[in-house]
Amino acid sequence: MATFVTRAQWGARAPEGTNSNITPEQGGVVIHHIDAVKVARANHADCAAQVRGIQSYHMDSNGWADVAYSHLACVHGYLFQGRGEYVRTAAQGTTQGNDDWYAICALTGGTASAYDVISAQLIDAIRYGVNRLRVSGGAGPAITGHRDHHATECPGNLYSRVLKGEVNPGGGPLPYPGVNFRQSPPTVHASVATWQYRMNSAHGYSLTVDGQYGAGSDAACRSFQSGKGLSVDGVVGPATWATTFA
Repeated sequence: MATFVTRAQWGARAPEGTNSNITPEQGGVVIHHIDAVKVARANHADCAAQVRGIQSYHMDSNGWADVAYSHLACVHGYLFQGRGEYVRTAAQGTTQGNDDWYAICALTGGTASAYDVISAQLIDAIRYGVNRLRVSGGAGPAITGHRDHHATECPGNLYSRVLKGEVNPGGGPLPYPGVNFRQSPPTVHASVATWQYRMNSAHGYSLTVDGQYGAGSDAACRSFQSGKGLSVDGVVGPATWATTFA
C-alpha cells in the first residue's frame, strides 16, 4: 500500500495561486516522468528534497504558480501531494490537456536502454494516485501518457506500462476512456493517440499518432473489427477498445 505524503510533510511552498476551473470528468489522468536521464533517488530520505527542487524550478524558472503536477510518485512507494484534486495543472503542454486532465509524475527518467528501475512500489504509488484523483477529484476513467498530448518522449519506459494497464487501479487492460471515437464528426481526444499507438505497436498498423480520428483511423478500425469478429462500424467503443488492449 502506497504512503501519501502531504504538502506540509514534504515542505511545499505555498502556491502563488490556484485555478479550479477544470473539467477532469472529460479526460482522466496523464502519466509523466522527470527527464531523459536517470533521476530516481536510491535513498527515500532524498525524495522530499527532490520534490521541493522540482517545485522551486517550476515556480522560479518557469514562472508557474506551483509544482506542475497533481501528485508525484517515487520508486519507494510514496505519493507526494502536488496541486491536488480540483486544481488545474500546468503539466500537459496544451490548454485542453490542462483543463481536462490531472497529472501524476513518476520521479524517474532515462532513455529506452538506460532507464531507472520501474519498481512495483512505484506502480503501486501511481495506482494509488489515479484512484485518489478518480474518487476524490472526479477524474474520468482514461489514463494516457504525456506523449499523447504533446510532442515528447515522456513518460519514457513507463508508457508501455500505461498501455498494458499496469497503472490502472483495477488492474487488467487499459480502461475504456468513456469516449466513442468516430470519423464524422471527427473525434479529437488524447485517448485517440493512445489507441493509435496501440494499433501500431500491437497490431501492425501504421497510423499517424496525432489524437485525431480521421479516415485512416476509421479504415484501420474497420479492418481490425472485421478481423476480430466485431461489428464493423468504424467506431471505437467499449468492445473495440477492449479488444485492442486485450
